[in-house]
Amino acid sequence: MKKLSALILAAAMCVGLLAGCGSSDKPSGSTPSGNKSANASGSWPSGTVTLLCGFGAGGSSDLEVRSLATYLEKTTGGTFVIQNVTGANGWMAWDQLLHADKDGQTIAMVNTPALFYDYLDPSQGHKETMDDFDFICNEVIDYGVLVCAKGKYADINAFMDAAKSSGGVTVADVGANGNKHIAVIETGIANPDATLTSVHQNGWSDNYAALLGGTVDAVSATYGDIASVLADGELDVLCVFNNERIDVLPDVPTLEEAGYGAVYSAPSRGYFLPKGVDEATKEAIVKAFNDAINNADHIAELEALGLMVNYMEGDEYLSFLKGQESDVVALKPALGWE
Repeated sequence: MKKLSALILAAAMCVGLLAGCGSSDKPSGSTPSGNKSANASGSWPSGTVTLLCGFGAGGSSDLEVRSLATYLEKTTGGTFVIQNVTGANGWMAWDQLLHADKDGQTIAMVNTPALFYDYLDPSQGHKETMDDFDFICNEVIDYGVLVCAKGKYADINAFMDAAKSSGGVTVADVGANGNKHIAVIETGIANPDATLTSVHQNGWSDNYAALLGGTVDAVSATYGDIASVLADGELDVLCVFNNERIDVLPDVPTLEEAGYGAVYSAPSRGYFLPKGVDEATKEAIVKAFNDAINNADHIAELEALGLMVNYMEGDEYLSFLKGQESDVVALKPALGWE
């Protein structure tokens, strides 16, 4: 069936990528002390490396990290397994990283600005901040979009008319306080006469099924989530959450352009370590990630997924992250986080 094709495609891609890298549902554990000694001398990887992904199989985050694992294996000769640890908008994975051994054998994808939302929202109770992690590099920057099932709404104007009618609309995302949820909140703030009820789910696969099944009216996603399924003709992209149209969707207006508020959502995805990994190991990791991410074949794979590489490391990456964090801090009054 046509509406299952995207899920089948995602599953097939996962299987293909798993042929080049392992997967595991087991928590990352300790490595032998001998491995830690090897790491201290800069010999990395020593044993299997676990890559944590805070979102479910089939979504753009999952497919991105699985592609990267293949090229990390080619670059280092090591073995990399992916572990999907879903929930709390990524923080289930990031909390696991905080408690992992400081040997460089456990690394997590970091989705920003999602990382900042939970600790800047006092109700979430997170004491940890970005200062509790050691950042490796950024890989891509994605763009937020609002999508609906084909023909559900003629355009963003029809969607907003529905949002302003009795009962409003439901909009799915991948977790409370994530960038996709925040985009919906900001849209509601900019349009106080609209009712947009958020529905939190684990990943794009769940959202896509709910959209096609008619249990939600729209989904706040990223272009990377939807790129592989647009050709199936099951979706309409209503708007882009950006300050200008994006090249891959030239006919889709921004929310601001349509007159419904300046809502910008351009999340990034990079990788980080727990604090305490020795410098020699970190240097080896940064070099391996640089080589793997900038491999021409890997870049082409990501472009096929709708993901554009924007590599940053070191001070440039930290400055970028601090800027994102500052943008979220500026939103705190509007979000009631003070």
